[in-house]
Amino acid sequence: MVVDFSSIFVIVYVVGTLLTFLLNHFLEFVDFKARSKNGGVIPKEISQFPAAEVFDSQKLEKIVAYENEKYFSWIPQSILELALELSLVIFGFYPFVFQKICDFFGFFGGVGSVGEVAVSGGTFAAGGVWSSFVCFFFFMILLSLPKVLLSIPFNLYDEFVIEKKFGFSNMTVKLMILDAIKSLIIGLVLATIITFLSSLFFVKFPNTWWAILVPTLIGLTLLIQVIYPKFIAPLFNKFTPLEEGEVKDKITAILKKTGFENGGLFVMDASKRSGHSNAYFSGFGKSKRIVLYDTLLKSLTPDELAAVLGHELGHFKLRHILKRLIVAIPLEFAVIFLAYKLANLGELYKAFGFSEQVYKNVTSFQFIGLILANLVYSGITEILSPIKNYFSRKHEFEADKFSAKLVENEDFLCSALIKLNSDNLSELLPPKIYVFWNFSHPSLLERIEALKNKN
Repeated sequence: MVVDFSSIFVIVYVVGTLLTFLLNHFLEFVDFKARSKNGGVIPKEISQFPAAEVFDSQKLEKIVAYENEKYFSWIPQSILELALELSLVIFGFYPFVFQKICDFFGFFGGVGSVGEVAVSGGTFAAGGVWSSFVCFFFFMILLSLPKVLLSIPFNLYDEFVIEKKFGFSNMTVKLMILDAIKSLIIGLVLATIITFLSSLFFVKFPNTWWAILVPTLIGLTLLIQVIYPKFIAPLFNKFTPLEEGEVKDKITAILKKTGFENGGLFVMDASKRSGHSNAYFSGFGKSKRIVLYDTLLKSLTPDELAAVLGHELGHFKLRHILKRLIVAIPLEFAVIFLAYKLANLGELYKAFGFSEQVYKNVTSFQFIGLILANLVYSGITEILSPIKNYFSRKHEFEADKFSAKLVENEDFLCSALIKLNSDNLSELLPPKIYVFWNFSHPSLLERIEALKNKN
C-alpha cells in the first residue's frame, strides 16, 4: 500500500489541495483585513434608505465580531481538515479500508460472473452485483467517517457557542441529535439506492455505465424534488399555511400577475433552530411550494416580502433553472465520462497504493476508480468557483431587476435586502476579490447600486 508520489494523479491531487488551502486562507485574510478597516463604514448608497437605521454603531460592531468569530473558528478547522485529507492519502487509508471490507465480508474464494480476481492471496467475487454494491457502499461510508468525526466538535462549537453568542441559535442538544438521526437515516437510504444502482450498472454495463448513470441521477434528483416538500421537509420542521391578511394578499397578487402556479404558501417554524431569515421555493411541477421562514415575517413589511418573493419568481420566469440545467447536464455527462476513463486506468489505482491484483483488473473495480477520480478532481475544483459564481451573481442581478419591475418600486427590495443583511449579520463591504471568488450572490452594495441604476 505504497503511494506513488511521482504519479501525475497524486501530484495533481496534492498540489491542487495545497493550493486550494493557501488560496482560501489568502482570501479569508484579505476579507478579515478589509473588515477590520471598513467594518464601521456604511456606504452612502445604503445609508440613504430609512431601513439603514438598523446599522447603528452597535450593529456594525456586532457584524464585525460575528464574522471574525466565524473566521477564527474556521482557521484551525481548515488546517486539521487539510492534515487529515493528505494523511488519508499518504498513509494508504483508501486501499487499507478496501482490503478490510473484503476481509470482513469474506469476499475470498468466491467466483463472480466475470471470473475470479486475486486479492492478497485470495479471490474476490468481483463480477457480482452484490459484492460490488457492498464494497462500494461501505467504502463510501468508511471513507467519509474520519471527516465527519473531525467536523463534529467544530459544528458543536459553531452552533452552541458562536451562533448562541450572537443570538441566532435556538438549537438544543436533543433537537440536534434528533436531526442527526433523521439526516443519517435519509442519507443512508439515498446512499443505498445510488450505490446499488451504480453497482448494477458497473457490472451489467462495464463500458457504458457512465451514459446510464447520469440520466439516472437526474431522474432521482427530480423525484426527490417532488417528494421533499411533503415527506422529507416535514420531518424537520412544521409547515403551516400562510394566514389570511395583507401579506398573503400582496403575495397572491404578484403570483397572479406572473401566472405562477404553486402548491401553496407556507410558513416554516425556522425559529425553533435559528434566528436567520430566508424564503425559498421547493418542489417540482405542481408540488412547488413557497416557503417563508417565520423569522422573515417578523422582519419585513408586506411590500418587502412581496419584493423578496418577486425575486424568487424572477428565477422561474427568466428560466434561470432551465439555463443552468442546459449547462449542467452536458457538463455532468463530460465529468462522468472522464471519471469512467480514469476508472479504467490501472495507473490511477497504483498511484494511490492499491495492490497489483486490483489495478490489473480495473474493469471489476470501477467503483474504486470513480472515488479516486473524484479525489483527483477535488484537488482542482476550486479553480471553477469563480466561473460558477459569476453566472450565479448574474442571475441574481436579473432576478432583482425582475422583482423591481413586478412590484413597480425597487425601494421595497432594497429595504428588504438591507434588513436581511442586518438580521443575518452579513458584512457590508467585502473585498471585490473575495466576492468574485466566493460569493454566489452579489454583495448588498452591488445589488442596491444595480437596482438604482435605471439603465
